[in-house]
Amino acid sequence: MPAHSPAFTASPTPPPPPATARASTPPPIVQAGDVTLRPLATIDEYVDCVAIQTETWGADYDERVPPALLQVAAKVGGLVIGAFSSDGALQGFVFGLAGEKDGERVHWSHMLAVRSRARGAGIGRLLKEYQRAELARRGVSHLYWTFDPLQARNAHLNVNRLGVRVIDYVVDMYGTSRSPLHLGIPTDRFVVMWRTTDQQGGAAATPDDPCLPILTAFPRSGDNLLNGDPERATSALIEIPLDVQRVVEASPALAAQWRTSTRQHFQWALEHGYSITALRRDFDTSRAFYIITRDGAAPNAG
Repeated sequence: MPAHSPAFTASPTPPPPPATARASTPPPIVQAGDVTLRPLATIDEYVDCVAIQTETWGADYDERVPPALLQVAAKVGGLVIGAFSSDGALQGFVFGLAGEKDGERVHWSHMLAVRSRARGAGIGRLLKEYQRAELARRGVSHLYWTFDPLQARNAHLNVNRLGVRVIDYVVDMYGTSRSPLHLGIPTDRFVVMWRTTDQQGGAAATPDDPCLPILTAFPRSGDNLLNGDPERATSALIEIPLDVQRVVEASPALAAQWRTSTRQHFQWALEHGYSITALRRDFDTSRAFYIITRDGAAPNAG
């Protein structure tokens, strides 16, 4: 696999065709460098998709989506899109379900996974952008999914690269999980929404201020602490681990502390009208922060 895959470029979204035309037109095959993006087409590909689930979430993960259900979902409006290398091998997939919310057709993206050997090549982003473009073609304007707020790498993709909007924080959404990817702590999740009709882009403009007040359970010398006063700042930071997997390996109890403290911070922020606008990673200090901005504020671009 190449070190970097070219960015996915979708043509301007035309007005949606009639529903009958959308239903009868198969999703396209898209070439992005050495990566081919297309719907899964054979039983062997669906079986390989389950193998990637096992590789990603672990052999003990008992919520893998089986081949038969993947195929059925794709036949009734869902999407199962694969990313294939030049030799035809499946390197990653995205799977989502068709649904309805508030009387509107929507899509819930349930799984995104990339083989370990193919990570870092931009395949996850390519899959999400294909998914978004295909849903726009079908006339579906809202795409939803979840991710773990403590996973800085996923946050960077979702918030900084894709520009999703965090609309909810759900405590222990999936309950107890045996997947090592779920860290052995409560499965708190952000619910995010991505509009398929908006211009593609990353995070919103954010304040370029190194001294923003911070919400953190683990303050360091020199930190400007917010101390829970929403009138103090229109923008602030919420700290998360730079690499939560390493935290779990070193101290599961410390990882649980991170979950509990950040849960309080995110719930407080959303209740007080803040939006999650970006993720800032500082590899020199081994720290990561979400930037939160209160609705109605006009931050300077950073």
